[in-house]
Amino acid sequence: HCSVGCTVIAEVQDGVWTGQEPGWDSPFNLGAHCAKGASVREHAHGERRLKHPTKLVDGKWTKISWDQAINEIGDKMLEIYGNSGPDSVYWLGSAKHNNEQAYLFRKFYAFWGSNNGDHQARICHSTTVAGVANTWGYGAMTNSYNDIHNSRAIFQIGGNPAEAHPVAMQHKLKAKEQNNAPFIVCDPRFTRTAAHADEYVRFRPGTDVGLIWGILWHVFENKWEDKEFIRQRVWGLDQIKAEVAKWTPEETERVTGVPGSQLKRVARTLANNRPFTIIWCMGGTQHTNGNNNTRAYCILGLALGVIGTSGGGTNIFRGHDNVQGATDLGVLCHTLP
Repeated sequence: HCSVGCTVIAEVQDGVWTGQEPGWDSPFNLGAHCAKGASVREHAHGERRLKHPTKLVDGKWTKISWDQAINEIGDKMLEIYGNSGPDSVYWLGSAKHNNEQAYLFRKFYAFWGSNNGDHQARICHSTTVAGVANTWGYGAMTNSYNDIHNSRAIFQIGGNPAEAHPVAMQHKLKAKEQNNAPFIVCDPRFTRTAAHADEYVRFRPGTDVGLIWGILWHVFENKWEDKEFIRQRVWGLDQIKAEVAKWTPEETERVTGVPGSQLKRVARTLANNRPFTIIWCMGGTQHTNGNNNTRAYCILGLALGVIGTSGGGTNIFRGHDNVQGATDLGVLCHTLP
């Protein structure tokens, strides 16, 4: 269902999935299931699952053999190829494919002679991949769920894990309890995740960059940035400073709706509780300026020196279970495996 990667132990009798329990030694779900994991049996034994190829004949779905299905599809594709060329076919992959399936699918349409392939990342986390890769080279989360336990603060934006990633939410609550880690949630909507927050920041939808720049204005104004980290490992932050200087508390409040006093409190909390983790999901990516949003989140971590550290980094909560793998293996129209 999602990208957490919970372990499920299935009980099978005579080839039939009769029962299940969570993996008690799994480092991800730690012996727990959410409602989605508890219903995973339906993937294999749901009454609506297709067990054989079907063909629409005279308005009715009719069972056909695998040989007939493969031959008819192959013949039709060759006909289309001959009449209209390789780029006349759209190859729709899936973030539900495992890495091997995604690799073969990508090779298939490359062999076909086309790059017209895509999968769910296009409307999911493709802006994360591009934004993070353009910031430090590779578009993926930098730390693991378990490393959240080492965080001294948690900065959540663009996500509602209490409902979308409930098992991952437990890792954050563990850090909050064990480390007394302040939990900051930025969201236009007061969600079930926000209900657990120590600081809830309501901002106007689509103003993520202005919000982050407003926080950084207070960071730079009070000299809370990690100067040695920046000197050794960050290039171009002087240009960010010049841009952030325009986002005074008054301007930030005009754009985002968030009072400057609250953003100063957030900035101070992050500066005083390092390392902190930055977590986002599709609330920050599914915008026309999604690349800008994800880059801004990364820059916040770079300015405060929490990238590349245990308990820090960017923990990017994906949507589908293998959207990262399908992306890495090039099931997109603009990348190669």
